[in-house]
Order: sequence, then structure tokens, then C-alpha cells
Amino acid sequence: MKSSVLCYNLKGTKKGKQIAMIFGFLGYKVRHVEKEEYHVPIGVLAGADKMEGERPVFEEEGFSDEMLVMNAESEEMMDKALFLMRKEGLKVGLKAMLTPSNREWTSTALHDEIQKEHEYMKEMERNKKD
Repeated sequence: MKSSVLCYNLKGTKKGKQIAMIFGFLGYKVRHVEKEEYHVPIGVLAGADKMEGERPVFEEEGFSDEMLVMNAESEEMMDKALFLMRKEGLKVGLKAMLTPSNREWTSTALHDEIQKEHEYMKEMERNKKD
């Protein structure tokens, strides 16, 4: 399995180019996901699964948040990528790993779930400071 990373709403940006350089340097296949592909299961987009039948066309508004979905060969590969992102000061609030549980989810379903988790974690941080 080759490691891959799905990039959302980063195409053509300075940050997107820097992230692509980091992941590419580490041997990841970098894929910028287009809005029209948001209904395709993320396992298919990451190259881990095959698509059965025709790809559905996404005709909704989608989301504008930056998001990364990583499919790493090993935890070490993922840690290296995240370390280099931190070192370069590159922040993407919504990050996820491809897992057996989420590989059949659409991009929008995964986005909505990790957005909820992100908000929950921010709330927990605020409560710690009080």
C-alpha cells in the first residue's frame, strides 16, 4: 500500500503547495479532491478501494474548510508528515486518518464528523482555562 493524502480546499494555495511538498517528499501520493467528488467514498479517493458502478456526481454546496485525510503505510509515516507540518507552521484544523470505519464515508460525512470533534476539543480546551 502506498501512502496517500487527500487535500480539500488547498489546491492552488501557498499552504497547499507546501503540504504537497512535505507529503510528496515522504513518498505520499498527494490528491487534491474536487467538490464534484465529495460523494465518492474516501477509501476510493485515497486509492485504497475500488469504485463499484458509476461515480455519483456531487451537486450540493459542499464545504470550504481545509481538510486532510491521510492513508499512511505506518504510524511513523504519519508522525513524520505531521511533525514536518508543525515545523513549517502549517495548520489544517480538520485532519483524519483513513480507517476501516470511515473508508466508505463520503467527504462531506467525514467533514461533518471531524468538524463536530474539532469543535468539541476546542470547547474542552476553553473549559480547562476557566
